[in-house]
Amino acid sequence: MHVRENIRIRKFDMAIPILLWLFLIVCCFSFLFYMIHKNEKENSDYYYSAAKQNQFTVKGRIEGDVHLLKTIAAGFGGMDSDHARQLPDIVERMNLSMEGMKIEYSEKVDFSSINREDYYLNVLIRGKDNQPLGYLYAVNVRHMLNEILDTQIFAKAGLCAIFDNQGHLIAASADSSDTAVQNDIPNKIYHMITNGQQISSKLNVGKNGRELAVLIPLEVNDWYLLSTFPKAGLEGRYLETAVGIGIMILLSSGLFFLFFFRQYRTIAANQKTLVNIAYTDSLTRSHNFYSFKEQAERILKNADMKDYAVWYCDIKKFKFINDVLGYEEGDRILISIAGLLQKCTKQNSLFCRVSADNFVGLYQYESRADLKNCFQKLVQAFRQQELSNNKRIATELCMGVYCLEEEDRNVSIDNIVNRANIAQKYIKSIPGNQFGFYSKEIRDKVVDESELESEMEGAIERKEFRIFVQPKISIQNNNQIVGGEVLVRWENPRKGTILPGQFISIMERDGKIILLDRYMFELSCQWLHKYLKSGRKPINLAVNVSKIGILRDDFVDYYGNIKKKYEIPDGLLELEFTETVMLTDDTVFNGLVAKLHEKGFICSLDDFGSGYSSLNLLKNLSIDILKLDIMFFRKSNDIRRERIVISNIINMAKELQIKTIAEGVEYRETVDFLKAAGCDIIQGYVFARPMPLDAFERLLSETVTLAPLDEHKAVNICKEI
Repeated sequence: MHVRENIRIRKFDMAIPILLWLFLIVCCFSFLFYMIHKNEKENSDYYYSAAKQNQFTVKGRIEGDVHLLKTIAAGFGGMDSDHARQLPDIVERMNLSMEGMKIEYSEKVDFSSINREDYYLNVLIRGKDNQPLGYLYAVNVRHMLNEILDTQIFAKAGLCAIFDNQGHLIAASADSSDTAVQNDIPNKIYHMITNGQQISSKLNVGKNGRELAVLIPLEVNDWYLLSTFPKAGLEGRYLETAVGIGIMILLSSGLFFLFFFRQYRTIAANQKTLVNIAYTDSLTRSHNFYSFKEQAERILKNADMKDYAVWYCDIKKFKFINDVLGYEEGDRILISIAGLLQKCTKQNSLFCRVSADNFVGLYQYESRADLKNCFQKLVQAFRQQELSNNKRIATELCMGVYCLEEEDRNVSIDNIVNRANIAQKYIKSIPGNQFGFYSKEIRDKVVDESELESEMEGAIERKEFRIFVQPKISIQNNNQIVGGEVLVRWENPRKGTILPGQFISIMERDGKIILLDRYMFELSCQWLHKYLKSGRKPINLAVNVSKIGILRDDFVDYYGNIKKKYEIPDGLLELEFTETVMLTDDTVFNGLVAKLHEKGFICSLDDFGSGYSSLNLLKNLSIDILKLDIMFFRKSNDIRRERIVISNIINMAKELQIKTIAEGVEYRETVDFLKAAGCDIIQGYVFARPMPLDAFERLLSETVTLAPLDEHKAVNICKEI
């Protein structure tokens, strides 16, 4: 799965906190409703208990009044008929002295003419011989009951009333004037009585209709006591809790959404940053390889494959540029080339930076000449731009191209890019800006180089690299052998003898050349130590040093310690530096040469004239020997001009007290010219080709001078090598 899809999927994770928040809210409200229900139950139980207390109080008052009547009636008991005639006067006098209940006496009670409640509060008086004398009954029962009920209402609110078993109102507290109590409620009370319902919140009793009604038997006659309690009082007990919990939920929700919003913005910004990191090169701000592959797959999905090519480009010796000029300069060059590539990119084409100095692109082209022409334009623009910024090191580009075919539709982008990279690696070792197309032959060669690369480090440990020496001949001193240049050959068990041209550039590319340099230098010192101990005439031995090697902090100390370890006298070991190594800060390099001189080394400038020469080198650098490159001695169209240049270089070197060595000399006539020009030493097939160390040692023991070979033999030797 692509990185962009991974980032997009993470957006669904934002739903998780929302779901958790909803779950929390549901839990909070569920708990709130549970507490409300619990409080309602507790309050219902509380008000039911209050209603029972009302029942106890009202019942007690009624039973007390009945008991009073019965007591009075018992006091009148035993009278005869004559005395009974005095009862009305006695009762009237009693009423004058009694407060509350008013009593009436009647010999006979007309129940049809008295109030219902009065009927229920009467007592029969029996006289002598248990004969009925009349009835005592209360005439203000409703008034008494109302007074009793008025004292039982809750917190001066609500209602307290008495109903019979048919729902008829007997008495009520002060709200009995409410028409609802007298007209609407009786039917509902009767319904509650017949259904055995004791608690109801739907009676709509009171002025606002928000009351809880409790109906329980009064246990007096067939009466029922109705007690109502205002819901405001009921709700007041848990309203603060409910409001508090609600406010906490709202505040927590607000804080959550504030935090969530900030987090969402942060995550969104982070995701945008992640997309940029995942799909953008941090240095050049162009596509990176992940983005390139995704875009290339999209472009090629429905395209004609034959219209497209994939190219792979890098900057030659970029590691050297970083080491010499610094990483900031290297980064500037990368940004520069990315800008030029962006200008060259057209519709349905794209490019990216893979890593370091490696760029990859997909290009829609018309012909192979179109591809090469585009590369040349890039090189020209790059050269013009770099000439104004960097005048010390010439930067060169190398581009390999793979032209797609229809059969590549199912081939991965990685494999296609690898083929372009193979073409780039093949031409990279060729000097100058190079452009080449992928082919099977190139692939085989690059695969072979890769196999060699994988064996190199182990080859050093297994001592597969051997010393070869090419003799140095002093042409100004009767062609005497005065030393040799140490060269290397790889005796590979699988491929046999491998020449330096096949592996040196590979080792320079991955940094293993430092290991090889130091290995060859120590072997050379071992041999020279043994050679000198045998009492032989001292000779000069030149050893090559790579441009990467001298950048190591321990370079001078390491070489000096090895020289000291093998007791090599000063002036016999020569360190050869290539011309490109010299193109750094003159002060820095001169300081390095001064340190080497202190340790007894001779310093020479190798390959002078191979491409970047400047006469400033002779003026500014304190070298001991100048080695003229083989390119000076190839036959040119104008030999006269060639020899004028060489002669003047040799003369300038002499005046600067710098010895000259001509290497790669193949013709006797060149030897004669160089001798006349004042050149000191010659290396080349015209005298001897590179030979194994034991062969060189035998040559030193058998002869002192060498005569130049004729032209035919020298050329044949060159072809063999």
